[in-house]
Amino acid sequence: MPKTVRDLLPNGHSYDETDEMPKKIKITELDLVMSTLTIVGHFIDLGLDINVAVRYYLAKMMTEFAWTLAFILLPAFVNTAVSIRMYSLDKQQDSLSNEFTKRKWLRIFILVLQMAPILRSIDALIYAFKSRQAERNKDPATQHTYYRLMLKEDSDAALLRIFECFLEAAPQQVLQTSLLLRGNDELVVHQMLSICSSIGGMGWCLAAYQRAIRFAQQDKANMTWCGSVLQTIWHFLVSLSRIMAISAMAYLYPHWIILACCLHIFITATLLQIFDRSPFCSHNRVGDIAFSFALGGVYLFTYILPIEGRTRYRYSIYYSICFVQNIACSIAWYLFADEPTKLSVYFIPVLVLCLVPYALGLGFMLVYYGFFHPKVKINDFVFTVNNPLTAVS
Repeated sequence: MPKTVRDLLPNGHSYDETDEMPKKIKITELDLVMSTLTIVGHFIDLGLDINVAVRYYLAKMMTEFAWTLAFILLPAFVNTAVSIRMYSLDKQQDSLSNEFTKRKWLRIFILVLQMAPILRSIDALIYAFKSRQAERNKDPATQHTYYRLMLKEDSDAALLRIFECFLEAAPQQVLQTSLLLRGNDELVVHQMLSICSSIGGMGWCLAAYQRAIRFAQQDKANMTWCGSVLQTIWHFLVSLSRIMAISAMAYLYPHWIILACCLHIFITATLLQIFDRSPFCSHNRVGDIAFSFALGGVYLFTYILPIEGRTRYRYSIYYSICFVQNIACSIAWYLFADEPTKLSVYFIPVLVLCLVPYALGLGFMLVYYGFFHPKVKINDFVFTVNNPLTAVS
């Protein structure tokens, strides 16, 4: 039995034929619509973030402009670096889906524009259309080939979307929420649009990730839609609570929260290097460390496994520590917010959002593991050498 989703995909590294592709495969109109909406949603989210950055620049708010721009460019750079590493692995293994060499200059141009997830998503959509065309032509061999290629590209795109979700959308929500709490009537509409687009982007990213996992596991009846929905809600609620807790502290103590987040990232990256080093960038020591720090940034909001292993103890430690942090943030918000803030309409909602979604998210996690967890040992958000993305448990 394959250990990861990528064992099922035509990534050029290897095929594990112990689990064959299902004999009957079908790409529906809903699948094509979701893929298209993922691409469109990326541009909408990016456009609204750029819009608020421009508004800060025009208002001569250069510090806010710099932070907003940094949270746009830095995650895009990380995604581009990860995507190039994927292409490198595909090329080394002479992957059937190594499309980078085709229309090479166009693809380089897209990567330079920092749109790595879009590149992968477009390839996945193209393969989906070709698979459907082969189905209409009654050519099952070609249909299966393009279906496998679509799975591989969708899996790669899903990984990139996870990084985009927690290194771009989530930090943007923290930044814009903390700035919104400070109050600027002229920019409130643009800030709200950016926040809403980031929240929507994060939710859609998690849903698209679950879709990619379900695609790659169509031969496994134990991965149900209910399980996928529960996992999406679980991670979304926990991430939302973390975002609000950090935003509250960014409003009260902007410099201290930057230090605290940097310390959090440094500690988690160090622990990854010591105990759970991912083999994804093991060929290069600098890249290996950089990848650990990128994961450390993700760990500000949620937990993903860097290597295959048991999740119980890791989850217990991570979620317990983060829950204590959220409680501390709630107490600080309640005790140390100034009087105008305590009298504002958002004081109680922020307090509630720091704790309630987190508790609800853990509740959904317990329900999932109690009733919908696959009996097959497939671990949540596992990272492997070929592609740091595998099936959700």
